[in-house]
Amino acid sequence: MSKKKSLVLFSGGRDSLLSTCKTIEEGGRVAMITYDNGCSLATENVKHGADRVIKRFGKKNAEFLGVVRIIGKWRDFFLPFKNMKPSEILKEYGEVTYSQFQCLTCRTSMYIDSIIRCKQFDIDTIIDGARESQGFAIELEPMVKRFRKMFKEFGIDWKTPVWDLKSDWERECELMEYKLPEPPTFTEMQCLLGVPLDQNPPPEEVIQGTVKLFDKFVLPKVPKMVEQNKHRPLVNSLEIGWF
Repeated sequence: MSKKKSLVLFSGGRDSLLSTCKTIEEGGRVAMITYDNGCSLATENVKHGADRVIKRFGKKNAEFLGVVRIIGKWRDFFLPFKNMKPSEILKEYGEVTYSQFQCLTCRTSMYIDSIIRCKQFDIDTIIDGARESQGFAIELEPMVKRFRKMFKEFGIDWKTPVWDLKSDWERECELMEYKLPEPPTFTEMQCLLGVPLDQNPPPEEVIQGTVKLFDKFVLPKVPKMVEQNKHRPLVNSLEIGWF
């Protein structure tokens, strides 16, 4: 019986690393991919984390596809939003912050590229290391429900294996159980623009503003962008034999 194939959004950090290990442990085969929005540091170091996974589980179960830049897709979301006046944004979408606009549109751009890859290479599952406790509106329940519904419409199962982990300590204990090779160091890429909300719990009006922005401005663009890009050659396309 062949193993289920999954595409993993891999940042090199603990959340994506644990999500990858959990997926393989459950009998899946993973292709790890890293997305760079053009404003990231240390993307070249992510491979070290991917190599640890490959050494631990073997090339038959894990492969690293490399770093893919999504700045072109991301930029498609900037206009006309970035030419809107603050008063117009407030009237149209509510109290959405600039930081959450950037995270929402960047993450959606990653998802669009991932959907295209899944369609081209017959993959039906995407693994995401999103975690509710990180303080980003896009990783809270209202947006998680919307992302899952969006993927379902493309016939893709979107899984978030560590979403409900409440503490970093719990995550560290789970990671240690996998006994990954080499010292337990992590080389997560850092986005210069990714800013979590600084209130706990996050302000409800910002959450609702982000949701409204997604529903009215971001989601309607997704099918068109997938259609426009689905036949274009993909940078760092899948080259692994078992796909």
